[in-house]
Amino acid sequence: MGSKENSMEYEEEAIAILKVWAHSLKEEECTREKLKELNGMMDDEVLAALKALEEPSILRKMGDKQLNVRVKLQTTDTYRTFYKQALVDSGSSSSCKGTPHT
Repeated sequence: MGSKENSMEYEEEAIAILKVWAHSLKEEECTREKLKELNGMMDDEVLAALKALEEPSILRKMGDKQLNVRVKLQTTDTYRTFYKQALVDSGSSSSCKGTPHT
């Protein structure tokens, strides 16, 4: 595989990681152009730009009954890292939603 193919693979992986990092409403901003922009910035500017894209740790949409968090997973054998969205299952249902505490 040539260096151009490797470069495109790295770009696609970087875009995928950036989309996981970004708030769901800002995923469309995660493009090759954004990567080029980030690569041209100083470190402190990159951090500010990433914070601007960052989603809250916990996502909850109105009317949605699921709780998602961004997680970083790492394999124990090769130490490869993956960034994914994880669904938190509390075992709770809507029957306890809004119940006042006594």
